[in-house]
Amino acid sequence: MVQVKDILTWMEVHAPLSFSEAWDACGLQVGDPEGKVDRILVALDASSKTLQEAETKGCQCLLTHHPLIFRPLSAVRSDQYPGKLVMMALQKGVHIISMHSNLDVAQGGTNDQLARLLSLQSVEPLESAPHLRGERGYMGLGCLGTLAQKKSLKEFAAFVQVILGNIPMRVVGDWQQTVQRVALCTGSGGGFMEQVLARKVDAYVTGDVKYHEAQRALEGGLAVLDVGHFASERVVVEPVAEMLRHQALERGKSILVLTSREEKDPFAVF
Repeated sequence: MVQVKDILTWMEVHAPLSFSEAWDACGLQVGDPEGKVDRILVALDASSKTLQEAETKGCQCLLTHHPLIFRPLSAVRSDQYPGKLVMMALQKGVHIISMHSNLDVAQGGTNDQLARLLSLQSVEPLESAPHLRGERGYMGLGCLGTLAQKKSLKEFAAFVQVILGNIPMRVVGDWQQTVQRVALCTGSGGGFMEQVLARKVDAYVTGDVKYHEAQRALEGGLAVLDVGHFASERVVVEPVAEMLRHQALERGKSILVLTSREEKDPFAVF
């Protein structure tokens, strides 16, 4: 028998809660640590769509990257967000676990997975917490690495687009400029623009870039690929599911781990 607390223990091996930022909300968000689980659904977000999918597929646990409850709640109401989703989860008997900033900085986490997909070599962190350096499994936030061969920005953008499933993206820079040294930060990475410029890389892959951040990159000669928040982080869903399958197998536990097929980027290109 697998319980919710077992899943928390398995995730602790992969992305310890001690890696989380102080402002973050990670761990069990809705449910009972003693609750029994024989099916898990892994997704990027806890939403009405993924909760319905969990129920349809007979999953008692929804493990997500983004927290459902991010700030303290003053009320839990069926006519307000996120209270209505909390009530929905309780009514459907779905426990919700979030692994957010701890998964961003862990080996095998969001940034590490994107670096692997892009085949970056000699990878190092863009930023790391001094008190966590040297900790087993800790990678740091964002990363820098080198492509095996130089590409034009146009070639690199086409490569990234295919790797991420032919997604739309916004690109800053000259199509003919050379790219070999690459920085990346999954999710919202525009706030790191100055740090990236200081590291003298050729291109920066991230999401949620603002207009003035794009202008700053352009003036600094830095190419930017804004692939979107969803696409940059969705890459971690299947690896997390596979890690859970491995943890269960190692312990001789029988559990089915599924990945969401229903969630999509909330943005559509018109």
